[in-house]
Amino acid sequence: MKLSVIIPTHDPRPDFLARVVSALRAQTLAPAEWELLLVDDASAPPAEADLGWHPDARVVREPQLGLTRARLRGFAEARGDLAVLVDDDNVLDPGYLAAAAEIFRSHPFLGAWSGAISLEFEDPGAQPPRPYFQFLTTRSVDRPVWSNDPGHNDSTPWGAGLCVRREVFEAYSALVGRDPRRARLDLQGKALVYGGDTDIAFTGCSLGYGKGVFPSLRLTHLIPRVRCQIAGLLRSAEGQAFSEVLHGFLMHGTLSGGPRRDLVGRVGEAVRLLGSGPHERSIQRARRRGYERALRELGREGPG
Repeated sequence: MKLSVIIPTHDPRPDFLARVVSALRAQTLAPAEWELLLVDDASAPPAEADLGWHPDARVVREPQLGLTRARLRGFAEARGDLAVLVDDDNVLDPGYLAAAAEIFRSHPFLGAWSGAISLEFEDPGAQPPRPYFQFLTTRSVDRPVWSNDPGHNDSTPWGAGLCVRREVFEAYSALVGRDPRRARLDLQGKALVYGGDTDIAFTGCSLGYGKGVFPSLRLTHLIPRVRCQIAGLLRSAEGQAFSEVLHGFLMHGTLSGGPRRDLVGRVGEAVRLLGSGPHERSIQRARRRGYERALRELGREGPG
């Protein structure tokens, strides 16, 4: 098995990207066992990193903007049987790649998996209120959990450090090729949309594979000062809600999800808002905006 590490990046912070690459250089898995692909997604100026220490590293340019497009380019270039997606703000623990390779060998029934994510704030004094942490990609994993049920959320891996078996990422690439709307499930430059990692994991389920999370896979998510601003976090909440509706539509061909829009639903939402704190109310309103935006857009588009 050859493992392929793929770093999709768009206009990265040089100091963050340097830490990502430094953590890869410190991996316990010998560099001869894995290749390193830095996929520059329409960055201006082009992204740069010191990759000269690795015997099988290269930079690939992807001119079409979007995280999904960058991932697809990485998948197309990858020579390994296992791809590990590392965001340009993910600092892997030293044993991450070795643990990912061991899970590949010991769990042949899994198609996609990831692990625990801790946060490192650029400015610890500027941390947002606790309710907003859910939009900063933090995850605790106490024990291995896996399932082949797409509805089992605890076993659904997240995009940071996502490990994907070749059969799954090839099937996912073909799926996006047949229906390019799936590329809208992930970041488009600065536009916050989410769901591509879930789509990859669910593709594995459709092939008969399971999905899972493991405590042996640990990484640190670097949080810049700007990510702690409440307005941006509410944009994340809106983007997540938009993605939930879009993903449901792409999977089932029907418009669903979001709050009820009839009188009973609106009264119920008003009661929930009154019983919530100010931060929870802001999040609920942002999610409603995302739901309504997705339903409007897909309603115009139709189920084809």
